[in-house]
Amino acid sequence: MAALPKTNLDTLIVTVNYKTSNLVTELINSLLGEVKNLGSTHMVIVDNNSGDGSVDYIQNFIDENSIYWVSVIASKENSGYAAGNNLAINSVLKKNIAVKRIWFLNPDTKVKAEAGTELIKAMKKNNLHIVGSRLEDDDGTLQCSHFNFPGIFSELSAGLRLGAFDRLVQKYLVRTEPSNTPIQAHWLAGASFMVSNDYIKKIGLIDDDYFLYFEELDFCLQGQRNNMPCWYIPSSKVYHAVGAATGISDHRRKAPRRPQYWFDSRRRFFLKNYGVIKLICCDLAFMIGYATWLLRSKLTNNVDLVKEPPSFLKDFIKNSFLFRGFSLKNK
Repeated sequence: MAALPKTNLDTLIVTVNYKTSNLVTELINSLLGEVKNLGSTHMVIVDNNSGDGSVDYIQNFIDENSIYWVSVIASKENSGYAAGNNLAINSVLKKNIAVKRIWFLNPDTKVKAEAGTELIKAMKKNNLHIVGSRLEDDDGTLQCSHFNFPGIFSELSAGLRLGAFDRLVQKYLVRTEPSNTPIQAHWLAGASFMVSNDYIKKIGLIDDDYFLYFEELDFCLQGQRNNMPCWYIPSSKVYHAVGAATGISDHRRKAPRRPQYWFDSRRRFFLKNYGVIKLICCDLAFMIGYATWLLRSKLTNNVDLVKEPPSFLKDFIKNSFLFRGFSLKNK
């Protein structure tokens, strides 16, 4: 087993695995040509108690290929994406090892040539503290990788799904127009982003009261509020198998029922960062918009209905302020 580093690092790469060990080994393979350009580098993979032999599978791959710069930590419980990443980071920082930058990578990603180099170059040249990659499909098709924070208009738009309304509130929508040049963004896709040591010192680690989803929005928002805004760097290209690690992100196929942790995370983000009034308005905006879309779709036999998560409106209402009040604590 590769030991954790004992000397200071230029780049710490962190990844959380949950039953995606084959994808993790592909990610490691994609990094083989990149790590030499990142300075002194170590990668820590936390397995969130997969219970499927993932730890042995990844460790055997590391040993068989003599990859000395990767370590695997077997967590005794699955406490979520944020907690897993924090465990990886703390495993290094608690040994008093200085780290210049941390690169967060999803297990369902594969880095393309100079993906990390381009992020580091942008950070150094422009004194940036949080930067994110351009995410792509396997054929190079662009995935939306930089976004605006959600609000009342974007929640209504997300439910309503009406092009004419979207055009009226374009600047408030979460999805933004893809940029081919570096651009400041509200938040970055969590699949591939890099932060400086100063960012961690100022903001802290990711809020691990989020199990999965919305934690990257929160993390980026804290940076913006502390004059450390996000920047999207499209020259850093990373393949992302959308939804491979979670199963709920790819809107191009039939979605499973939305898990409880998604509702918990959404609720936490709005309550923690914007307060009760904003939560009420955003909940109402989405419910009204989505109910309208459902009615319109049923009347017009919209084929997109079959792609919707089962019982989504019912689940959303049950998890809205109407039934759950205003406590930050989950059920």
